[in-house]
Amino acid sequence: MIKPPRKPLTRGDWVEVLDAAGILATLDADGRLEGLPFMPEMAALCGRRLRVFRRADKTCVEGHGLRRLERTVLLDEARCDGAAHDGCQRNCLMFWKEAWLRPVRGPGQIAASTSPPAGSLPALRRLLDLPTRANERYLCQSTLLGPATTHIPKWDLLHLLTDLRNRQLSLVELWAIVVRTLVNLGRRILGLPELGVLTGQARGPVKGRLTLRPGEAVRIRAPEEIRNTLGPAGKTAGLSFEPEMAGYAGGVFEVDFRVERIILEETGEMARLKDTVALKGLTCAGSCVKNCPRANTLYWREAWLERAEPEALGIAGSAPRRSRSRLSERPARAAAEAQRRAGEG
Repeated sequence: MIKPPRKPLTRGDWVEVLDAAGILATLDADGRLEGLPFMPEMAALCGRRLRVFRRADKTCVEGHGLRRLERTVLLDEARCDGAAHDGCQRNCLMFWKEAWLRPVRGPGQIAASTSPPAGSLPALRRLLDLPTRANERYLCQSTLLGPATTHIPKWDLLHLLTDLRNRQLSLVELWAIVVRTLVNLGRRILGLPELGVLTGQARGPVKGRLTLRPGEAVRIRAPEEIRNTLGPAGKTAGLSFEPEMAGYAGGVFEVDFRVERIILEETGEMARLKDTVALKGLTCAGSCVKNCPRANTLYWREAWLERAEPEALGIAGSAPRRSRSRLSERPARAAAEAQRRAGEG
């Protein structure tokens, strides 16, 4: 059995991803460790040094709620580019077992070349060939999170104390989660929607196509305007307006990329989206799901947005956090080079 580092990794720690051979030695016949798959998209980061973004002792799993993970972290700005999954644009932060990482003192020297060492090519080829489909179902960390995690009882709040101890939650944030949970419990008893939940009475298609492009400035419409686009279930054309999104109403943000295809976590099917974008810096903070660390990209229907003047960026609304990483493009190029080198070996 592969032993993780003796001291659990925490936010801000520097780590180096093992080389392809080291990763391969940890995987079972299905390319997984403790049920979690190592995806071909991750191979491009072998040998790279990155910082730990959050511990992933728990995660929300669609259709299952909050579930527990063992010896797992998320790395800063290391998001899946979907290259091995037919261009999926979920933009997920990838989960990393601690056994795939080696603690280091700092960033070290950045290698001038992204090409893998020649001796690692056979192992690299095997990582790039790890399965990504089972019949019509896509296989990835997202679609396999259910079997890779274990149940956390709904009223078990000990994980929040663990977050507090690991510096992943402040006392103020902990108190806010507790208050929100109690208030939402009361609202459910009274038959009221939870905090931040918007619903409407819209039926059929909703006007609002903007054909936005990356780099454009947009303003998120007011809650009452958004409500006019939503059906009774709080969705526009099948896409939910999440409670956390209401807090960004009125803010001006930059379009990061158009979202046209994502793999559905519950079914493993590829879904096509229209008139939908991701906005730079807007990822889920986990406040609605007991401090889930996953930082999923939020998807915005164009009907919830309106064009804004570029000068308004950085002035109105919340200051953007970077959601699509500088690393998200470099691994794609590195993976392409690795694929070429593996094919030549």
